[in-house]
Amino acid sequence: MINGNESELVPASPAATSAGVQHVLLTYHYEDVGDLEGYASLLTDDVMFDHPGAPPARGRNAVLSAHTAQATLHTQHELITVVAEEGTVVVLGRLLRSAPGASEWTCGQVEFADVFILSAQSLVRSRRRYYYAPT
Repeated sequence: MINGNESELVPASPAATSAGVQHVLLTYHYEDVGDLEGYASLLTDDVMFDHPGAPPARGRNAVLSAHTAQATLHTQHELITVVAEEGTVVVLGRLLRSAPGASEWTCGQVEFADVFILSAQSLVRSRRRYYYAPT
């Protein structure tokens, strides 16, 4: 038992991991179109979200509040690579940003890596984002 939660010990099966990959891909779609209800449907109640420059969010409501607070720019995710194994999904991609009302993606782009941990039911249990910072 980890943190008093037995579900932490139950790894996602290969079938749940496969379904979880589809859920992960949907998270990006829902984020890009601004569908927070759709996004929320893919998260466990006790989801954890760690994002650079923001305090960690714990629980579905806190994660949704964090997304709302960060929604100052329009975003579009370009996914480059998706790798999944044993309940973990890693996504590499580019985040394109644009100011609201702009006709093009004018605010630039940044490369990211997201690491998702899935529940045994193929929902997102945690997400940690990393950004590429050239030196």
